[in-house]
Amino acid sequence: MRSHRTFSLKHFLLTAGIIPALASAQCPLLFNSDGVPSSAPTWISCSGGNFTLVIASSTPTGAYTINWGDGSPNMSGASLVPPQTVTHIYPAAVASYTVTFTEITSGCVITGTVTMEQSTSASIQIPIGGLTQVCAPQAVDFINSSTNTSPNTVFRWNFGDGTNWTTYDYTNFGQTLTHMYLPGTVSCETTVRLSAENLCNTLQGGPSIATFNPIRIWDIDSAHISPSATLLCWPDNQVTYLNTTDRNCLTQGNIFQRYEYWNFGNYWGTGHDSIIPWTPWPPTFPHTLSYPAIGSYTVMMLDSNYCGIDTAYVTINIVPPPAVGVTANPNPACAGEAVVFNPSVAGGANQFQWNFDQGNGFQSTGPGNRTRTYNTPGTYNVQFTANVQGASAGCADTATVAVQVLPSPTAQFSLDQHAACSSLTTDPTNTSTNAVTYFWDFGDGQTDTQFDPPPHTYATAGEYVITLTATNNL
Repeated sequence: MRSHRTFSLKHFLLTAGIIPALASAQCPLLFNSDGVPSSAPTWISCSGGNFTLVIASSTPTGAYTINWGDGSPNMSGASLVPPQTVTHIYPAAVASYTVTFTEITSGCVITGTVTMEQSTSASIQIPIGGLTQVCAPQAVDFINSSTNTSPNTVFRWNFGDGTNWTTYDYTNFGQTLTHMYLPGTVSCETTVRLSAENLCNTLQGGPSIATFNPIRIWDIDSAHISPSATLLCWPDNQVTYLNTTDRNCLTQGNIFQRYEYWNFGNYWGTGHDSIIPWTPWPPTFPHTLSYPAIGSYTVMMLDSNYCGIDTAYVTINIVPPPAVGVTANPNPACAGEAVVFNPSVAGGANQFQWNFDQGNGFQSTGPGNRTRTYNTPGTYNVQFTANVQGASAGCADTATVAVQVLPSPTAQFSLDQHAACSSLTTDPTNTSTNAVTYFWDFGDGQTDTQFDPPPHTYATAGEYVITLTATNNL
């Protein structure tokens, strides 16, 4: 009886000691392709041939089974102790397999993935009869002709016209993509790019890039007329026109069907426009016209190339020569007094200048009134000029006004008598300067305009204020 009890106790203790240890045991880790232990290992084959998968654990395991994921029988083993390994051969294919490693004793399950593929090589083709040079707007087709495509492959396209990269999955292989090129998005030529990347590309350094160029995207020309002048001052009336159109993508091959068409309008009273019909160019030949009168004249030119027609206009203005005048007020003026100059303008002037004879020469201004103050007496010859800027030389007129600036007068006088008891006679002495006229107010209702008035008598008692106003005859 005692022996049985002892055995039972030992059995109990053994069981109690093992079960907690197994319950807390850590699951094994299997080595990846790159030799790193993992609970979810991945194995990648990029050779394109048969692949031998090697299973190795980072720690000893108990009994195990392996499901290789390819339909082959499971593999079983009593243990897998480092550096032991087990292997399995997968035949050459582009495929992915799920490998399940189960440690029976602990119940640990490790799931890994086998990927068999080759690095995708990106490639672009143009469909038979497809276009590589077009006039915008135009759709262009591209074929994804990449090789070694696998379900892991990701494709990215860039069409070289400023639009964003677009991403596709592996089903893009073999597809034809259509991209619309719009005017103004490509400067004559561009390059289309295709990026292809799967797991093997990533392992071996990055995506495969294919390019296709040149893709020529053309547009209409930018029509332009260069006249010899756009502003003339009558009697100048002759203008020479040249076609200076910017020929779109000429050096990239857009050389076809360039023609010009001119319409000079009905400016000669013939009842119809003067037209030079479609003519091949270059070379372009100058066209010289002599216009019949003052006025505005518009010329139109059409430029045609392989992609279409652009139109240019230019307007010629023939203006009458300027005629100007100028007045000053006041004139004469006193030193320190503001003088206002008032110009008059006729004709087609567009630039105006003043010379106020103060040492600064001519200065550009507008055509309106101007105000100046002269502090020093003298005569100032003020000039106002108007011209047609941009027209032929000599299309200008100048007016001059002489401004006389006089010294400012000073009124002053003295009295020989200032006070008396009954009546008072005083004889004022005029000491004014720079004056030519005088006005005396004796404060009793009496006035005088002489430089030296006679003595003045006050017969009534009172207080009187004598005022002298001196002027220089303005």
